[in-house]
Amino acid sequence: MFFKKIFKKGKPKEPEIVSLSLDSLRERVDALKKERLAEVQPKLAAVLDKIIGKKEWLLLELKNLEAAEPSEEIHPGLYKTVDGARRLLIGKLNRSLAYIKPPGGTTPTDLSAIDDSLTRAVNLATDAVVTHGRYVARLFSSHLRTIESRLREVHELARDVHILVEGALADIHSLEDILSKIELRTGLLQQVEDLRARIESLEKRTTELEGLVEDGNARLAQFTSSEEFKQFESSQRELEQTEQEFERAQTVATTTILNFSRPLRKMRKLAMTGEYQMNKETAEVLEVCIENPLRLFSSDEKLDTAVAVLQGMLELIEAEKISLDAREHRRKIEDARALLASETLAKLRENIERLRAKKEALNQLCQNSPVLRRKMELERAVDESMSELKTVKTTLEELRHDLQKIEEGIGKNKLELEEAASGVIGAAVNITS
Repeated sequence: MFFKKIFKKGKPKEPEIVSLSLDSLRERVDALKKERLAEVQPKLAAVLDKIIGKKEWLLLELKNLEAAEPSEEIHPGLYKTVDGARRLLIGKLNRSLAYIKPPGGTTPTDLSAIDDSLTRAVNLATDAVVTHGRYVARLFSSHLRTIESRLREVHELARDVHILVEGALADIHSLEDILSKIELRTGLLQQVEDLRARIESLEKRTTELEGLVEDGNARLAQFTSSEEFKQFESSQRELEQTEQEFERAQTVATTTILNFSRPLRKMRKLAMTGEYQMNKETAEVLEVCIENPLRLFSSDEKLDTAVAVLQGMLELIEAEKISLDAREHRRKIEDARALLASETLAKLRENIERLRAKKEALNQLCQNSPVLRRKMELERAVDESMSELKTVKTTLEELRHDLQKIEEGIGKNKLELEEAASGVIGAAVNITS
């Protein structure tokens, strides 16, 4: 029992946890920043007072150096060299001492400016002594030793200022880093709030659009099953059937003329060589017979001329002025005689024109039908709702992805902020917002 009491370890102390909102943490950090600046100010002022005192003494000593004369007779050339070095040394040291002046304030920027000015002063003074000091020492060594001694004191004090400023700025930068993290978190939280509001609005719009699409499809289905629409569909089917008959009639007419393509081409060749005479109009229709025979059926005049062309072709074949093999010769004569005797071409044109008129009438009826307009309106309404619904869903997916990324960033920011804040406050910090 005795040993247990001796070696029994005490219960470890629970770390203190401080729960802070972002606003409370910002206030604490701002207060620490002000405290740190207030803490360094009297220490810095004390050192700077010493430096300024050394500066005044150095300025006086530089005047003494400027007024000093050699204690014994020296060579003019040596005096000229030393005097030149003295003037340069005094000029550079005066410029370096000009950098030493009371601070303009105690902000972090002011602290950096003080440290930078002292660094310039020290560097310029050091350069002046190194460059010109050895020449000045030839005749004014005692003055130079005094100046160097005071400069070393200034350098030491400047080092103290640097240490004070560097420490204070390091602390302040840490505090400003926390403030930056607070501002980042504030911005991220606002983005999340804005995104959630947009997502909620778009989700509501999605529900509305899905209802519109469903309702639109139902109305379209009801309309297309009505007796009125069935009658319209019957007209459309009749139009499609008529269009097919019209195309077949055109094909038959074209094929009928193209059956004589070979003898017609030979007839054209005879006309071009002058072996067969025809007027300009007949020559043009002959060309149409060969290249685009369907155009022949566009007017009675062209068709009459085409009949004359075919009659001339038949006469040329019968007179054996168009050379064909025996079988083709016999078949073309028979086909041409049958075609010319039966008025087939006129009947083909009549059928084409009848079907064209019927097709145009049915097409006009369907195109101007209020049933078609109503169907198109219903389909357009559904298409517009579906298009918007697709866009909204795509946008929602993108916003949810953005929200997830930002929330991950918020979580990471919280850990970093709590860690940084814990380091400066001296207790485990829990961010509550």
